[in-house]
Amino acid sequence: MVLIKMEEYILATKFFNEREQLPLFIANIAEQTVKPVTILFVNDGSNDDSDEIAKKISSVYNLNYNIVSMPVKAKGNLDTLGRAWNKAQPLIKELLSDVPYFATADVDTRFPPNYFEFMINFLESHPRVGVVAGQVVGERRRTFPMFTGKVVRSDIVQYIDKYWDISIDSFLNIKALKLGYKLRILNDMEVDARTSHLGTKKGRFRAGRLAYYGGINPLYAISKAVSSVDSEFLRGYWFEFFKGTWRCEDEDILNYYHNEFIRKLIRIVKILFRR
Repeated sequence: MVLIKMEEYILATKFFNEREQLPLFIANIAEQTVKPVTILFVNDGSNDDSDEIAKKISSVYNLNYNIVSMPVKAKGNLDTLGRAWNKAQPLIKELLSDVPYFATADVDTRFPPNYFEFMINFLESHPRVGVVAGQVVGERRRTFPMFTGKVVRSDIVQYIDKYWDISIDSFLNIKALKLGYKLRILNDMEVDARTSHLGTKKGRFRAGRLAYYGGINPLYAISKAVSSVDSEFLRGYWFEFFKGTWRCEDEDILNYYHNEFIRKLIRIVKILFRR
């Protein structure tokens, strides 16, 4: 019997009705040069047999797995993604009690075989970096490490008791910054994944809503929309502003986005003075 090389990271993925994608995703993870200790499947209320597919295919590849499931629902809801992660968080903390790294992935992503080995080696040699990720092929360069393929030090995840409603993506990045870590994006490590919906008209409206949710200063929201000619972003922001019922309550997150306007102003002033 050939022993599968296991490394010290937990890989987590969330899905809703992804019975077609899960076999391909799990096969891709099984091909990694460094495999996870376990795959944590977060089932966000699927009404198909996605969870059974996840169990079956993981067993075929001799991969350890855990599943956390939300109540079955008729359709997915992007505004409540974080609730599934909140349900999974106690198990995540337990799994990470003696494991140094936590990784996240979307089920539609295909990683190069050495992806997670590369990311872990980078973190091992850069102790001041807390979060690292690659890039999606064909997408614009990011400023924050992306969700799919994100690798995080476990002490950052252990620091979290509750995620915000929308997701755990930027949340993990901001918590890492709060703890004094740096973030890194490795542009030479690319993955194949679905293009982000935030580039569409509907996505820009959602981005505006999320900006309000996260506590972005109204002046910054206006300047961001005007400078990018992004009317849908501004429309989404004011939609939530006037409704006023959906807000993040995490002080670290609110402080980060509230201060983003000040950081932008300082950068602009520095550029002007250099001239």
